[in-house]
Amino acid sequence: MEIRLYTADVGVLADAALFETLYRAVSPARRAQTERVRPPAGKRLSLGAGALLEAALAELGVRAPRYSYGPNGKPCLADRDDLHFNLSHSGTRVLCAISDRAVGCDVERLRAARLAVAKRCFCAAEYRALLDCADEAARDRLFYQLWTLKESFMKATGLGFQLPLNAFQLQITENGISVAQQLDARPYCFRSFFTGGYAYALCCMDRTPDGVGLTERDFPSLAALLTQG
Repeated sequence: MEIRLYTADVGVLADAALFETLYRAVSPARRAQTERVRPPAGKRLSLGAGALLEAALAELGVRAPRYSYGPNGKPCLADRDDLHFNLSHSGTRVLCAISDRAVGCDVERLRAARLAVAKRCFCAAEYRALLDCADEAARDRLFYQLWTLKESFMKATGLGFQLPLNAFQLQITENGISVAQQLDARPYCFRSFFTGGYAYALCCMDRTPDGVGLTERDFPSLAALLTQG
């Protein structure tokens, strides 16, 4: 199957009626997860990310999905080992990746580069690349490109933050993005996006996501899709 990457802005879910409509449309598991989040902004992110996922699954013929967790806590489908997904959120954006192989994704709102974090957590070559940037704007962009790519890789492996950020090195060149790592011999391929003040990253195992783009979704349409019989 093709790799799918969906995003949406949960700001519209501040509308109580739309939030309630979408809340009733998602699975009981997603409603329960949303209820466990206290801040209203967090509830919107949880609900929005879940709706992106469940709409994508519905389009693939999977209704009423049952969820489970991998050995390191990564969410997965309980009865479909041929479908893999990953979710992320930042600011008001939610992101969902779907593939038939292991996949990871990440989104981060662009802000000032956190050089102290990079010095402590990134590989030496990655930190030097940040210091060598021509200006602050370029440094901010590279920091969040590296951060999102790193998180997407960590999530694709299934290890998440159990894998230290400096245990592998990203290489970003004109020819593409690659990773130097000693976890396994499997190929990991990447895409990186910048749009609307956010950095996005996608990592796929055994798949080349060269043609994958961001697909914007809207929540009224997702609610309609999820309530169809």
